[in-house]
Amino acid sequence: MEPTTQHAVELYRAGKIEQALSILEAVLAARPQDWMARNTRGVVLCRLGRAGEAVSIFTRLLAIDPTFAEGWFNLALAHRALGDTTIAAGHLLKAVRLQPTQPLFSAELGSLLHGQGLQGAAATHLRRVILLHPDQASGYLNAAVSVMSDAWYSDAEMLLRQGLYLDPQNADMAMRLGQVLLSLGRSVETKALLQPLAQRLPHHGEIAQSLERAQLSTELSADANRTDGAPDGIVVRGPFSVLSGYGDLAQRFVSQMAGQGAALRLLGLTGAESWRPSEGHADAPIRPHAALSFLTPLLVEPIPGVPTVNYTMFEGTRIPESWARANAVHDLVVVPTESSRQAWLEAGHPDDRLKVCPPGIHVHPGDEADPPRNILAPSGRPIADYRVRILNISDFIARKNIDGLLRVWLRATNAGDDAILILKLGKGGPTLKQEFAHLLQQTARVVGRRFEEAAPIAALMGRYDEAGISTLYQLATHYWSMSHGEGWDLPMTRAGAKGLGLIAPRNSAYTTYLNDDIAHLIPCTTGPACMPYSDAIYPPFQGIDWWYPDEDFAASCLTTILRNKDNRTYHGSRFLKEFDWECKAIKLLRYL
Repeated sequence: MEPTTQHAVELYRAGKIEQALSILEAVLAARPQDWMARNTRGVVLCRLGRAGEAVSIFTRLLAIDPTFAEGWFNLALAHRALGDTTIAAGHLLKAVRLQPTQPLFSAELGSLLHGQGLQGAAATHLRRVILLHPDQASGYLNAAVSVMSDAWYSDAEMLLRQGLYLDPQNADMAMRLGQVLLSLGRSVETKALLQPLAQRLPHHGEIAQSLERAQLSTELSADANRTDGAPDGIVVRGPFSVLSGYGDLAQRFVSQMAGQGAALRLLGLTGAESWRPSEGHADAPIRPHAALSFLTPLLVEPIPGVPTVNYTMFEGTRIPESWARANAVHDLVVVPTESSRQAWLEAGHPDDRLKVCPPGIHVHPGDEADPPRNILAPSGRPIADYRVRILNISDFIARKNIDGLLRVWLRATNAGDDAILILKLGKGGPTLKQEFAHLLQQTARVVGRRFEEAAPIAALMGRYDEAGISTLYQLATHYWSMSHGEGWDLPMTRAGAKGLGLIAPRNSAYTTYLNDDIAHLIPCTTGPACMPYSDAIYPPFQGIDWWYPDEDFAASCLTTILRNKDNRTYHGSRFLKEFDWECKAIKLLRYL
């Protein structure tokens, strides 16, 4: 039987990808100019993980016929597979313009823009899918998810109700509607919506959690009117049981407030909360007079009839418009620094509903032990043997500027220096090791120097418990950040409390608790929030600037330290006195 493109397509759809490619190779050997065979071969190669080859095929086809809409669509998917999402979005836009009635093109473009943080543009294209197919419920769901992410809750409610009219049994749609209603402070409606759904799907975890939050909110709303002598108190919601910055702040503030006798009721991120402060005062019935959330604005769920207070923070020069929309309906926003306050004001948040209350800073007793000798550098030498041991603890995200940290280290140090960089990376997922190796390669190429020529780096990955984190502070002589911006930076304050030498950018939260007497402060400029070695924008910072630390100055700071010419005296007493936890908790309670 003569090989045909149609046969290859059938094999491809049946999941026989390699066989489909063999058929297409045979077709093209016989008919090298077969247009559709070449296009289909590109699609197959992309599916096989050979997106680079696919890009070449689609590019050649489009050079011949730039009006070939499917070619632009396929080229976009190939670029997306290579991680070139900005280029992919441009190609998808061309496909949409050439064939605006093709819903698949608009759906893919909307999905890609959503992932890039361009929610307004994403919603435009996802709504086009609804116009093209108004009888398909899935279009309403996709558009609703996009506008939910942009805090347009009323629009999301309308879309989800339209979708449910078309598909009343759609559990995901109903669950999303319940979450929208919770964001709008309408827990009674959420409870009525989700109760029958939870009975129908008793093992659906997210539905059960949303219903539990609705039930708790309804109960607390009723408690605000109780007359049985229960004390006035504060509902506090936060990720108490999650290892995170917000979780740590929530625990510390609640422990201090409870210790000062405040009557509290705790809620977790997903529902009821099991964590309790050792000081007590978090279980007795209360009459809520405020609901305080240690969360980003889009996660806050107002309790009807109870004033809503959001303790939150941001790392850039202005908060996203979605945050401003979400916080606009809250009674009070509390931020930890003047930098965050300016970010809210820049977005138009009213000054009279915005307060500053830094957290406290405290010594972690485990950090004070002698450094362990069983943690080794890549060479096998104990890390504790190096004279200068510089620590950085960061999530592996663009905002932390790990690429800048590596560039400075590579430029400023030599293999013979008695120094080591201890780099603890987290939240990178299963590919963290490969992604970090790729970043090292990119950095070496840009700097024009091999990392073997620089002082060693101990890159530590995986989850560490509190004792494990303490060993890193025990080992360190200095703590160094090149971050593009921080809401607070708990690792830096922890290092300061221990009395480590500090190197930090002169930006964002750092200016609240650092000065030139106690830290090397790196001057900064501002600019678009670009991904490492790319023009693509870091999705949470679309349209928002962040800070770029001066890498030449940072290199000179390292040189000063490595050459033993640092005359600063580092001690943690100033931190502990100026940022006393008891005083900060009293201040927060006064706002509440």
